[in-house]
Amino acid sequence: MESTKQNAPQPSMERSAYRFGSFVLNPARGTLSGLNGAEVPLRPKTFEVLRHLAEQAGRLVPRESLMREVWPDVFVTDDSISQCIAEIRRALGDEGARFLRTLPKRGYLLVAEPAHAEAPPPGAIAAPDDAAAWPPPPPELGRGGRARALALPDRPSLAVLPFQNMSGDPEQEYFADGMVEDITTALSRIRWLFVIARNSAFTYKGRAVDVRQVGRDLGVRYALEGSVRKAGGRVRITGQLVETETGRHIWADRFDGDLTDVFGLQDRVTESVAAAIEPSVQLAEIKRVRAKPTESLDAYDLYLRALPHVHATTRQGSERALALLRRAAAMDPNFALAKALAAFTQANRYEQGWIGPGEREEGIRLAREAVEGGHDDPTVLALAGRTFGFLAQDHEKTIAVAERALELNPNSAFVLGLAGWTCNYVAKPNEAKAYFRRAIRLSPLDPERAYCFAGLAYAQLMTGEYEEALAAGLRAVREKPSRATQHRTVIIALHFLGREEELTAATAAYREAVPEGARVFASRVSALYSDKNFAADVICALRAAGLPE
Repeated sequence: MESTKQNAPQPSMERSAYRFGSFVLNPARGTLSGLNGAEVPLRPKTFEVLRHLAEQAGRLVPRESLMREVWPDVFVTDDSISQCIAEIRRALGDEGARFLRTLPKRGYLLVAEPAHAEAPPPGAIAAPDDAAAWPPPPPELGRGGRARALALPDRPSLAVLPFQNMSGDPEQEYFADGMVEDITTALSRIRWLFVIARNSAFTYKGRAVDVRQVGRDLGVRYALEGSVRKAGGRVRITGQLVETETGRHIWADRFDGDLTDVFGLQDRVTESVAAAIEPSVQLAEIKRVRAKPTESLDAYDLYLRALPHVHATTRQGSERALALLRRAAAMDPNFALAKALAAFTQANRYEQGWIGPGEREEGIRLAREAVEGGHDDPTVLALAGRTFGFLAQDHEKTIAVAERALELNPNSAFVLGLAGWTCNYVAKPNEAKAYFRRAIRLSPLDPERAYCFAGLAYAQLMTGEYEEALAAGLRAVREKPSRATQHRTVIIALHFLGREEELTAATAAYREAVPEGARVFASRVSALYSDKNFAADVICALRAAGLPE
């Protein structure tokens, strides 16, 4: 008798869509849809990670498999995957905990089904009851996460979206990104503008987006779009300002020039945008706050190339960043921004337990040189302020730098974060909370905002709000698991809440994520915080968790 199995319908290897809860992933269209069919924006690599997990729904997917599928023939660190997973969790909101599981030291598992239900593939496994990751995903403020529209500020507000690189050369991608960062920074110095931070706007990079959705996601009235075409010694920058509520084009222009005058082009774009938003404001205000980081484009190129290595938060990345920044400073000794970023990198290495002999002294020296030659650049001041506060533990200098940076650029999320940490160091937790919350609002989708959540957690620990501190700390760990500071806030909060089992798990996660930095560092803690009672509590909690000195 002929077997009936060979006539049985076989499950399709290519499914048109996958459903998990109220979300539908459509690989063919390249979309993730949420409530009411609204598209949920994801970065291209994050979408590819989610697509691969959906194609292997019900199966354990090792991290190595994700690396091979999403980044073929490209070396990336585990942090690249962690950032994508964190973005997926933010996109899925409260539902994410039910469908996306982390199996520690093994990989990830997505519980999904085809949009038109089929039998599970052979060998598929159900998500185990104990597969939930540590730490558990933090609660989102609104149902469905960022699907809820943010209220518009009471001032003109805008987001500078990633510019398209029209040069046809992937190597020039950093140039287009750098132009957007410079324009964002220049606009955010203007007090009457509410400007979304660069990292939140860059979550739309590589995607065709509806500016109406951008306005709802980020809580802004205007969006600036544009492109950069670089050929030979010439560059063309085009831009258009769009009203997000209606999609109406308010302003459009293009700027041509020599690469030797690229900063002049940046200033002209900034002036035109400001004039389109509020013509009554005199252009002299923009001219007053101009700040060109260097007249040497080659040195500036090195600075731009160092940025992603700094933010990767890996030991290898920090070493690569320092090498690039030292070259930039040697090429242009007056390049204060490169020196400030190098000092900031050394402060990060100190936090992570990576700093080598003589590097602490180098970081402090570079921070001083940057401030002296920075011509009141608020970004330079903020980067140096982090170094003065954490690396030098000089509270007086940190306060002076933070106050000046705030005076120059009160709309910078990074400057506000520095102000928040400065308040933590000098025992002003309530002021710190206000600064951190404003920084998070200015940059609601920023993958680097985890450091502000960690700062908020420390401020809440100082005021005895342990549950709130735990929630903020968990969110910081989820968004940036490779940073030591985030883990420490969770451990301290759990210690004072008396939740021993969770404390044990959190301590193990800290040791695994940051092995060199999972220590008490008692002398550092004592020097950082002017509130010696709080410093003693922190040291006690870290010791109680079993961390080495």
